[in-house]
Amino acid sequence: MLEVNGLCYKNILHNISFTVPDGSFTMIAGRNGSGKSCLLRCIKGLYPHSGHVTCSGSCALVFQDADTQIIGQTVERDLSFGLKCSKEEVTVKVHAIAEEFGLDKLLERRPSTLSGGEKRRLAIADVAITGPDVLMLDEPFANLDYPGIKSVIELLQNLKRKGTTVIMVSHEVEKVLALSDQIIILDQGAIKMQGDADEVFSKADWSDAGIRVTGKREDMLWL
Repeated sequence: MLEVNGLCYKNILHNISFTVPDGSFTMIAGRNGSGKSCLLRCIKGLYPHSGHVTCSGSCALVFQDADTQIIGQTVERDLSFGLKCSKEEVTVKVHAIAEEFGLDKLLERRPSTLSGGEKRRLAIADVAITGPDVLMLDEPFANLDYPGIKSVIELLQNLKRKGTTVIMVSHEVEKVLALSDQIIILDQGAIKMQGDADEVFSKADWSDAGIRVTGKREDMLWL
């Protein structure tokens, strides 16, 4: 379980408290500038803050800009970077994650030649290969076309199916509302509403939060 208690950061985040159960999918939504990305960085420990963040395991973050996490000269080298195990184990892990994330035919490619969706899958795979207990994603649909969005959603579906604890920040909530177990709405750096996804979806004033939502929650999955 991840627990955030009384987190404050400068004049951006104010007394943020919530819990994320193991194996759940949490959507953090809100208009641009509401503090969503900053919150993920505080949870990861990249920004100094007051309050407490407690995680029962490891916590990893996938940044909005995939290029900031891709450093290998090939997809294969990028996936293997930082793995601390034998050469044989590295090969097994890289090929397994590449197959799972649809990158197995791209291992020899230079990351700079990949499409936006392929880069996003690689950035998520770079983090997932380390086996984090909590996987956080910051605006994973940014700058993607429809095929790229679809491929990322399929990955998120698989992660949820496997029981991975996922926290996703986005203002494009209609793309994965159907996957969410709980929803947290931020506005001006404070939690405006949080709770079970069905309850928040039905009671939230989405337009007031700067988010466009139409239709039924169970139908909101872009596949």
